[in-house]
Amino acid sequence: MKALLRWWLIFCLSILAGGIAVYFNLHVNLYNGDQTKISFLILAIFILTSGWVGWCTKKSEEKIQDVSVGWFVAESCLALGMIGTVTGFLLMLSGAFADIDLANTATIQNALSKMALGMSTALYTTLVGLVCSLTLKIQLVNVENENTNHLRKMSPRGRYGE
Repeated sequence: MKALLRWWLIFCLSILAGGIAVYFNLHVNLYNGDQTKISFLILAIFILTSGWVGWCTKKSEEKIQDVSVGWFVAESCLALGMIGTVTGFLLMLSGAFADIDLANTATIQNALSKMALGMSTALYTTLVGLVCSLTLKIQLVNVENENTNHLRKMSPRGRYGE
């Protein structure tokens, strides 16, 4: 029961963080700053997987749950964030310097705005991927600790078969 309560605390804190982000319009900044919208894919995967981890946590009180898929998804969130980083850098550098006329400040400003949009894509996707991956990993460790406790209760010889 403690593991389920810990998961619920983590889940509620995630919802609270999302609510604070919406209150301060950070979701609008994310939407405008991430050209690829990979951040929203990562967030959707995070929400679905977090619910699944909660279900596994509840079931782990009865029997051991295999959460290896959850670890894969957590690493995938991180990998998607890195893909967004590389994509953002490519957007930043591709064509930004092609039409630059150093005598014309308007072309320099245009190139800098393109670079800033690519850089924001890179940074937002990295941040969202890291935060979602870390939060999922915390939830998964919670489930695995419950699995370990379940194994100890089942073992007739005590801890680790001693």
